[in-house]
Amino acid sequence: MRQFSYVAAADVGSAVDLMVRTPGARYLAGGTNLVDLIREGVEKPVTLVDVTSLPLTGIEELPDGGLRIGALVRNSDLAASPLVRIRFPVVAQAVLVGASAQIRNMATTGGNLLQRTRCGYFYDLAEACNKREPGTGCTALGGFNRMHAVLGASDSCIAAHPSDLGVALAALDAVVEVAGPDGVRRITLADLYRSPADMPDRETVLQPRT
Repeated sequence: MRQFSYVAAADVGSAVDLMVRTPGARYLAGGTNLVDLIREGVEKPVTLVDVTSLPLTGIEELPDGGLRIGALVRNSDLAASPLVRIRFPVVAQAVLVGASAQIRNMATTGGNLLQRTRCGYFYDLAEACNKREPGTGCTALGGFNRMHAVLGASDSCIAAHPSDLGVALAALDAVVEVAGPDGVRRITLADLYRSPADMPDRETVLQPRT
């Protein structure tokens, strides 16, 4: 495993600032996806910014009947919440069909929505992957993998996004609130994700154009 530095963010503002000031930094919460990617050599972070102590673990009712779900709510807590199970059972069901109970105990809501594809070619550094390394090609196009996309594919990439929770929230017209260097903005979940097109490495509108 490559060496990297570690820093714990004290609040949301410092977490954003650390990411802006540190090229190659990655946020660390549950780590159920990121740690795998580091182990496989797909991700090579210079710094890990630990955000687990930020006050983003609540599930609260909103006046309009909706719910506000913190980015650090554990998947298991989300699925077990009476508010979620009664008002939006599809959300609880979507969480429960993903991964194992042990992983759900660690994985966070934000991490679930921003996880990387599980395509085997993406994880295999010996194979060409435009998502992992733009311009190298896509071995999956002529290969076999049960996680290939039927919809939302392109000539550059046919990897599917792995978040069942993301599908459920998109169907419910959910909105994500994102804090960044330019302040806070609200994005519908459907608009958060980008189609592969010719830049499959840019999976969300949060990733800057390089």
